[in-house]
Amino acid sequence: MASDPVIETNSVTVPITSLTFYGEYLLSGEGPFLKVYQVTHGKLICQKDVLNLAVIHGICKGFGSHFVIYGQKSLCVVSIQISQHDCVQICVESTVCELKDLIWNICWLQENSTIEQHWSQLAVILAHNSVVRWHWKERLVLQHAHCAENCILYSALLIGNTWDTLFVAAGTVFNQIVVWKPSTEQESTQRCAVQKRYTGHQGVIFNISYNADRRQLCSVSDDRSIRLWSTDGAANAVLVLYGHTARVWNCQLLDDVIVSIGEDATCKVWSYLGEVLYTFTGHKGCSIWSLAVDKDNRILATGGGDSSIRLWRLDEKKPAAVSTTDLVKVDVGVVEKLKLKRSSKVSSALDISDLTPRHVTVTNTGEVMVLIQCGALLAYKLPSQTWRCLMYDPQFQSYGVMSVAPSKKMAALGNIDGHLKVVQLDNIESSAAEKHVFQGKVLNVIWASSEDLFASGPGGHLDWYKVTTDSCDTINLIIRSKFILPSARQHWATAVSVLADEGILCGDRRGSLHVYSYDSNTLGGSHSTGQSLQRLPPCHSLFGIHGKTGVTSVCLHDGMIYSTGRDGTYRQHILKRDEEGIAKLQLLNTFKVSKGFQWLERIVFPSDEEMQILGFHTNQFLVWSVTRSERLIEVECGGGHRTWGYTVCDVGSESIATFACVKAQQIFIHRVPWQLGSRQTIVKQALHGNQVTCVKHLASFSSINEEGVEYAVCATGSEDTTVNIVMLYLRRPSNPKILHRLQAHISRVCALASCPSPLKGDKHQLSQSVLLFSVGGRCALQCWRVNLKQQNGPSSPELCCQVEHLVSYGTVDGVERRRLLKKSADLVDPETRYMDVTVWQDAVSTQTVHIAVAGSDACVRLFDLDESSRNLTLQSVTPCHDACVLSVTHLSHQSDDFIATLILTAATNGKILIWDSRQGTVVNGTLESNKGTGTSNLHHALQSTHKTLGKYLLELHHHQSGVNCLSSVQLHNDIYLLASGGDDNSLSVSIVQLSRSENNDVGVKCLNTFGLPNAHAAQVSGLHFISQSCLVSTSVDQRINLWMVEVSSDNQSISKVQLSGSKFSHIADVSCMDIWVSRSGIPHFITSGQGLQVLHIAKDQYQS
Repeated sequence: MASDPVIETNSVTVPITSLTFYGEYLLSGEGPFLKVYQVTHGKLICQKDVLNLAVIHGICKGFGSHFVIYGQKSLCVVSIQISQHDCVQICVESTVCELKDLIWNICWLQENSTIEQHWSQLAVILAHNSVVRWHWKERLVLQHAHCAENCILYSALLIGNTWDTLFVAAGTVFNQIVVWKPSTEQESTQRCAVQKRYTGHQGVIFNISYNADRRQLCSVSDDRSIRLWSTDGAANAVLVLYGHTARVWNCQLLDDVIVSIGEDATCKVWSYLGEVLYTFTGHKGCSIWSLAVDKDNRILATGGGDSSIRLWRLDEKKPAAVSTTDLVKVDVGVVEKLKLKRSSKVSSALDISDLTPRHVTVTNTGEVMVLIQCGALLAYKLPSQTWRCLMYDPQFQSYGVMSVAPSKKMAALGNIDGHLKVVQLDNIESSAAEKHVFQGKVLNVIWASSEDLFASGPGGHLDWYKVTTDSCDTINLIIRSKFILPSARQHWATAVSVLADEGILCGDRRGSLHVYSYDSNTLGGSHSTGQSLQRLPPCHSLFGIHGKTGVTSVCLHDGMIYSTGRDGTYRQHILKRDEEGIAKLQLLNTFKVSKGFQWLERIVFPSDEEMQILGFHTNQFLVWSVTRSERLIEVECGGGHRTWGYTVCDVGSESIATFACVKAQQIFIHRVPWQLGSRQTIVKQALHGNQVTCVKHLASFSSINEEGVEYAVCATGSEDTTVNIVMLYLRRPSNPKILHRLQAHISRVCALASCPSPLKGDKHQLSQSVLLFSVGGRCALQCWRVNLKQQNGPSSPELCCQVEHLVSYGTVDGVERRRLLKKSADLVDPETRYMDVTVWQDAVSTQTVHIAVAGSDACVRLFDLDESSRNLTLQSVTPCHDACVLSVTHLSHQSDDFIATLILTAATNGKILIWDSRQGTVVNGTLESNKGTGTSNLHHALQSTHKTLGKYLLELHHHQSGVNCLSSVQLHNDIYLLASGGDDNSLSVSIVQLSRSENNDVGVKCLNTFGLPNAHAAQVSGLHFISQSCLVSTSVDQRINLWMVEVSSDNQSISKVQLSGSKFSHIADVSCMDIWVSRSGIPHFITSGQGLQVLHIAKDQYQS
């Protein structure tokens, strides 16, 4: 080899540790990288590695476009150059300088002795309470001042811009703030005396800020408090604030408010009276680590441990709700007036009980529509607060159901006698349409569109009407079709959607979804009675898809069908036709909104990129942004068991969100400016809310729109229980783009595996279909099909990603688990964790996919997946180790002599076992999918016997403790290289040979082993062969090492394993690594942990 391979970084996604505004740009510290974002569009403009191995913790602006970047013990000076064409470049003005101690804060000194010295000096406060006067151009220490309080600091702040006026406010290990002046060094002690001491915190101090105009210090602490101190007064806190539920990391003092961020992933804005004005949420799980304030534009920027950057607007003052908790009473006068006008025979006065509201809704003009007990339909106009009576009909007294059309021009009502009535809201003088539709009460009326009205009645009857008006404003009700719901205890319709020519989708009170097909030529559009129409049964049903609490809404958006329910989930479906042309609903994914948000009522799409969920959480009505992961509106209304309405409408120059409900037998109305709901702007998407535990490459593409641009699609799993499908550009600065967030696990995701889909394994370069498997806690195995398709169009995304949940194992809800526990004593322990997974396609039956899963219960389980029928079969359970199985992989051998698939397992006892996957005879149980629901029923055999893999073929004991990773590569015919990495920091590379006996039994023997006892400084967490002679490994020591493996010419022994290249990884707590070769033939690898890092080998020095 001419030279050693060079490893280069493509992209890094890590927690945001520092933020600073610079005009219309936002500077972000992400690991050692300084990134520049355009604030308006949230676009990454450029990035540069400025601190090499250190993490950026501070960005301090100096003169012009100069900034000092610092973190840990390193600092450097850069400039941001902006050309006339808005081209931004990061220029390094000084190379990285490393001091002898940790840096807590830096400020620029304006020494005016000469022009050359102006802005050439920096004051640097170090972790042992000393200040260095540093000449950054000449890289010289001019002065070094020490405080008399000789202790370790947890935070510090430099105040001033010249050495003579410079003050230090330091948070000591003793929970105090000491103030001292570096220029007042005493000759006798060579130290500077403490001038003031602030005490009061009960924990270490994490940050200190200062407002010169108010002459106040602010400190935040481990004790979850925020304390304000006066620099002119006594040493006691003038204000103590508690509000964060965890440690507080940072704070900023503005002229009128205080801003704080904390470990509870919230950003709070306080008044100087101690009132919380805003609580900004949206960051996922992890702490908010960084905070920046644009005082001119009153914008906050926060950066979190979830790798996201979010902007928040600060208004001049806290806005108040337009309407408060006052209850609106019904005006008796307007009801009496219309009652006497419409029914002269009734002369008695209304009783107070007649005014009790039964149903309420809100129109898009801001009017609140109320159906009251006496049978009157009223409209309450906001903000004039005037009532008008639209209808009075004694037939609708005591019982009535109501729904307003999407156009808000008509309302439909049903009564206890089976009458259906439609009235116009904008023309109360026009005649209403009325029909007797059921022999019993109308249970619900639903508008699927402004012309399509559905009425649900007793016995599961569902009627479809077309509602039209003629030139005289006369309403016509024309029956289109009749349907029947499947039998159930509560079988009335709760939601209906018309799917164009595909059919009708209906959700019922039992929690089921039903698809009805119809022939447009046989619809009853020509006759209004519908006597000749037969009731159509559903052509397909998903029974109990939303549990027993009912479906609350169904809608169609961007080709996808969405349903919500009171089970706390919303589900994504598609409609497909089978071979006979019958429309069937197929579940793609199931999502939960947030913890505790169980009562979902409706999904709305204000824009193509925004999805919002309406529902109830405890006693509150919520509007939740799925895109931004935050509560937009919350109203204390008493909970979800009430009739309600919600809309956003324009009132003058602003948009107002109006919520109305029935509370205490009166009308409760809450109005709030809608711009509150759009306060947040996402500059950079969140990756995960916790550590990334595993990563898997799925596919690679070359860009259609940009020549020479390549990107990869990977899956990531995390401790936050989610699996993300992300797109990563390989050859240009970019951040990961989240294509899908998958929520099927209820515990930690431990490992991922993938293989091409046997059914849809399209080899076309523009389209790929991949099966993705994930395993984790609660003995969970999930399977998805990921369909990827490139698109060519300026307005469409370059890559279309559709994910379909196929089948699951192990993760079942509490009710189903309790039911299974009663039936069988042979269930898997719910505390069992599946630690690793590997998959391969059957060499004979290409439609079958085999899955091997390593368990913490010392067992390896083998499953077979039939993708077409969505059947997952548990084939064997093998107690293969006397310890937790940490890793499993497979070795597929194909030759002219024989075909075999070997399973390799490794455990915490340091042993590696090799098994033949074909051994064993007894099948234990089957998972059979619910015909399109994507969920699975677990049928456990009552017998306690399991099929096993028999006896292992070979045992290798190369490690002293746990073996975390395995990898293999074929050397020649039946000879393979096997590598392993463990908790003992060592690597082991072995040569194994396969053989076949006369009775077709597979044999394995180890020919030679080469061990590297100190390959890394910490446990090895990732290992892969790139080629026969090149091995890459990674470790918790944040090193990525390339090893060259030399084998003898006869392939019988390993000559040496030599380190040929090493790269520092910017990912802390490295947990996993995966490799792939891009379309251009360059090896890439990705590491996961506290973020993601994509790297590649720049020089092709390895043997292919």
